[in-house]
Amino acid sequence: MERAAAESPTHGVLYLGDNFYPKGVQSVRDSQWLHKFEWLYGGAHLRGMPFFAVLGNHDAEGVVAAQISYARTRVGSARWRMDDRFYAREFGRLNGRALVSAVFLDTVSLRKDPAEQLEFLQSVFTPDNTAVWRIVVGHFGFRSVTREPYTRNLTLSSLLPELQALRVDLCLNANDRFQQILDRPGEPLHVSANGGGDKIETGVSAEDSATDFAASQSGFAVVAIDEHAITAELRTADGKVAFRRKRQR
Repeated sequence: MERAAAESPTHGVLYLGDNFYPKGVQSVRDSQWLHKFEWLYGGAHLRGMPFFAVLGNHDAEGVVAAQISYARTRVGSARWRMDDRFYAREFGRLNGRALVSAVFLDTVSLRKDPAEQLEFLQSVFTPDNTAVWRIVVGHFGFRSVTREPYTRNLTLSSLLPELQALRVDLCLNANDRFQQILDRPGEPLHVSANGGGDKIETGVSAEDSATDFAASQSGFAVVAIDEHAITAELRTADGKVAFRRKRQR
């Protein structure tokens, strides 16, 4: 990730949940903040960069308020960004419009009771929201080619029509234990980075080679956005580009 950030201008990192294994953090003074965040991303390009985080199911087993407080009280390097369990941000400006309007979801709570966060999504992605691109960030995805029953049960596919109605362009997540990009017609571009975890789901494959990419590997994603297109790259853990997909306006 440090090498990728050095390649071209990088404006931030999206931290896609399960930030602290195995059971979150207990306080803003938990030692995990140092060796699983502050020291881990201590390179010249990442150490001053904002990290916009969402909650995963492992984080929910700890003290969620501690991750929010770490951001609000600007502990450590003050890079950690988590406004609340779910929140919205805008990035970039283009002729008076936001380039990106992003909603960061708590998909663990969303799966249990979607009403509050769906209402929040609707309040952000209103018809008069003029942002060029609409993005949803969360831990659980809304579509997946996973073959594992447990992981498939966590996929929020029943809520996909809500995202389509709100004209969401891109969904970023990292619960699946493999990497995938699914570019289905009429749906958001689904990017699953598999940012961490100690196990890889094997045997995954594209359902449609024209729209899907899936690989049993860990790594991270690099996303570039301008007024014309979203370009998503899946990279292996050592930084090699495994797949690239562009969604044009």
